[in-house]
Amino acid sequence: MQPAKPNDCGVLEPAGREVVASRGRAFAAVNIALCEDGLYRYGVDLMYATGGFGFPIHADEPGYSSLDAARTAALERLLRAWHTPFPSDPESVRAELADMRQQIEARLRQPSLF
Repeated sequence: MQPAKPNDCGVLEPAGREVVASRGRAFAAVNIALCEDGLYRYGVDLMYATGGFGFPIHADEPGYSSLDAARTAALERLLRAWHTPFPSDPESVRAELADMRQQIEARLRQPSLF
Protein backbone atom coordinates (compact mmCIF):
# COMPACT_ATOMS: atom_id res chain seq x y z
CA MET A 1 0.00 0.00 0.00
CA GLN A 2 1.44 3.35 -1.07
CA PRO A 3 1.02 6.40 1.18
CA ALA A 4 -1.81 8.66 0.04
CA LYS A 5 -1.47 12.42 -0.16
CA PRO A 6 -4.46 14.52 0.94
CA ASN A 7 -6.13 16.88 -1.51
CA ASP A 8 -6.71 20.58 -0.70
CA CYS A 9 -9.57 19.65 1.63
CA GLY A 10 -7.59 16.97 3.49
CA VAL A 11 -9.45 14.07 1.85
CA LEU A 12 -7.45 10.98 0.89
CA GLU A 13 -8.04 8.52 -1.94
CA PRO A 14 -8.56 5.00 -0.58
CA ALA A 15 -5.83 2.47 -1.31
CA GLY A 16 -8.16 -0.39 -0.49
CA ARG A 17 -11.88 -1.03 -0.31
CA GLU A 18 -13.46 -3.95 1.50
CA VAL A 19 -17.14 -4.76 1.22
CA VAL A 20 -17.98 -5.87 4.76
CA ALA A 21 -21.68 -6.65 4.24
CA SER A 22 -23.97 -7.11 1.29
CA ARG A 23 -27.45 -8.19 0.39
CA GLY A 24 -28.57 -7.96 -3.21
CA ARG A 25 -27.45 -4.56 -4.49
CA ALA A 26 -27.12 -3.11 -0.97
CA PHE A 27 -23.67 -2.99 0.60
CA ALA A 28 -21.53 -1.60 3.40
CA ALA A 29 -17.86 -0.94 2.70
CA VAL A 30 -14.73 0.15 4.53
CA ASN A 31 -12.16 2.27 2.67
CA ILE A 32 -8.60 2.41 4.03
CA ALA A 33 -5.64 4.65 3.19
CA LEU A 34 -2.07 4.58 4.42
CA CYS A 35 -1.10 8.17 5.19
CA GLU A 36 2.24 9.91 4.86
CA ASP A 37 2.67 9.77 8.65
CA GLY A 38 2.64 5.94 8.53
CA LEU A 39 -0.81 5.62 10.07
CA TYR A 40 -3.93 4.09 8.54
CA ARG A 41 -7.16 6.07 8.29
CA TYR A 42 -10.58 4.95 7.15
CA GLY A 43 -13.81 6.01 5.52
CA VAL A 44 -17.09 4.08 5.32
CA ASP A 45 -20.00 3.72 2.89
CA LEU A 46 -23.49 2.29 3.30
CA MET A 47 -25.86 2.05 0.35
CA TYR A 48 -29.23 0.32 0.52
CA ALA A 49 -32.53 0.27 -1.36
CA THR A 50 -33.85 3.65 -0.20
CA GLY A 51 -30.77 5.57 0.96
CA GLY A 52 -27.28 5.48 2.31
CA PHE A 53 -24.39 7.52 3.63
CA GLY A 54 -20.63 7.79 3.37
CA PHE A 55 -17.72 9.31 5.24
CA PRO A 56 -14.53 10.07 3.27
CA ILE A 57 -11.05 9.31 4.53
CA HIS A 58 -9.78 12.53 6.07
CA ALA A 59 -6.21 13.37 7.08
CA ASP A 60 -7.36 15.10 10.30
CA GLU A 61 -9.09 11.99 11.66
CA PRO A 62 -7.31 9.76 14.19
CA GLY A 63 -4.81 7.36 12.67
CA TYR A 64 -4.18 3.70 13.52
CA SER A 65 -0.86 1.89 13.59
CA SER A 66 -2.19 -1.24 11.88
CA LEU A 67 -4.56 -2.06 9.07
CA ASP A 68 -6.55 -4.35 11.37
CA ALA A 69 -7.00 -1.62 14.02
CA ALA A 70 -8.24 0.81 11.35
CA ARG A 71 -10.65 -1.80 9.97
CA THR A 72 -12.07 -2.50 13.45
CA ALA A 73 -12.52 1.23 14.13
CA ALA A 74 -14.25 1.62 10.76
CA LEU A 75 -16.69 -1.22 11.53
CA GLU A 76 -17.52 0.37 14.88
CA ARG A 77 -18.07 3.77 13.23
CA LEU A 78 -20.29 2.18 10.62
CA LEU A 79 -22.48 0.65 13.34
CA ARG A 80 -22.66 3.94 15.29
CA ALA A 81 -23.92 5.73 12.17
CA TRP A 82 -26.25 2.89 11.10
CA HIS A 83 -29.63 3.95 9.77
CA THR A 84 -32.72 3.10 11.80
CA PRO A 85 -35.56 2.31 9.40
CA PHE A 86 -38.42 4.77 9.23
CA PRO A 87 -41.93 3.51 10.04
CA SER A 88 -42.81 4.02 6.38
CA ASP A 89 -39.94 1.81 5.11
CA PRO A 90 -41.12 -1.48 3.61
CA GLU A 91 -40.27 -4.77 5.28
CA SER A 92 -37.73 -5.52 2.54
CA VAL A 93 -35.64 -2.48 3.58
CA ARG A 94 -35.88 -3.46 7.25
CA ALA A 95 -34.71 -6.99 6.44
CA GLU A 96 -31.90 -5.68 4.22
CA LEU A 97 -30.55 -3.37 6.93
CA ALA A 98 -30.92 -5.98 9.70
CA ASP A 99 -29.10 -8.64 7.66
CA MET A 100 -26.19 -6.36 6.80
CA ARG A 101 -25.90 -5.14 10.40
CA GLN A 102 -25.69 -8.76 11.58
CA GLN A 103 -22.91 -9.42 9.06
CA ILE A 104 -20.88 -6.51 10.40
CA GLU A 105 -21.49 -7.43 14.05
CA ALA A 106 -20.32 -10.99 13.25
CA ARG A 107 -17.08 -9.59 11.79
CA LEU A 108 -16.42 -7.70 15.02
CA ARG A 109 -16.99 -10.81 17.13
CA GLN A 110 -14.87 -13.04 14.88
CA PRO A 111 -11.09 -12.91 15.32
CA SER A 112 -9.22 -11.88 12.19
CA LEU A 113 -7.35 -14.56 10.25
CA PHE A 114 -4.92 -12.04 8.79
